[in-house]
Amino acid sequence: MRTRTRLLASTAVAILVVTALANPASASPSLRDPSLASFQGRTIDLSKSWQGAQVCAVLSRSEVRCYATNEQATADLAPRISSTGTTRSAGPIGTFAWNGCDNSWICIWEHASFQGRKLQFNDEYWHDLDEWGFKDQTSSWTNNQGGSWTGCSGSDNGTLGDGAGDNRNMGACTASANLGSYNDRAEHIHG
Repeated sequence: MRTRTRLLASTAVAILVVTALANPASASPSLRDPSLASFQGRTIDLSKSWQGAQVCAVLSRSEVRCYATNEQATADLAPRISSTGTTRSAGPIGTFAWNGCDNSWICIWEHASFQGRKLQFNDEYWHDLDEWGFKDQTSSWTNNQGGSWTGCSGSDNGTLGDGAGDNRNMGACTASANLGSYNDRAEHIHG
């Protein structure tokens, strides 16, 4: 009887281990949903609704902050971002905003002429705009990355992608107030 009980227990443990290895999400807490952002003391799901937010900043793969105004975003983010785009604890920097896009950021807007909701990034990986409710909604952009304390240096390009292989270069220290035939086609951004 003991041998049979041990065999059953060993089999049950083996099944649990195999199941956990085959489905790691069930074995550990789920990873952070990239569409979640902090806004006015609460967590919102940007893929569903911006709930009144007008500016959202993607600080990292695990931190997105939203604001009701561009001024609130600048006031909160300027002390955190150094002139090279790296996070720091405190201290003022010159923002050298251009079209409402602060130094060290690449910004996209839902309407032409830098109007409407704004989504901004300052890192170097591909982002799926659908995660932030911005798929096929980009109408203008400003690349103010690669900046130093004196402003944009022209050293950090970005890219908009439509998901079908048609990419648009977003040269450093450049902007487009109207995307023409590429309006509302961007599905991804790198920058």
